[in-house]
Amino acid sequence: MSTIPEPQPVTEYVADGARIAAILIIWGAIAAFFTYGITELGLPFERVWYQLGNLFALTGFLNAFLYILYRTVSYWNNTA
Repeated sequence: MSTIPEPQPVTEYVADGARIAAILIIWGAIAAFFTYGITELGLPFERVWYQLGNLFALTGFLNAFLYILYRTVSYWNNTA
């Protein structure tokens, strides 16, 4: 039976939180640029740019979620 691993230092959790926030901020900025920046210029294919912005936002959330899964698996594997 596996046991609950020892907790890591608080600084490690803060650093992981900062990495997740950075992922969301960067992808959010890219998504906002395509959703609100390019579409306001009146360029052709406005709907495509808007949908591309939404796609980048979704990509950012999935990227953050995958990072959380990676850190969870890594945390539990380090105890074995």
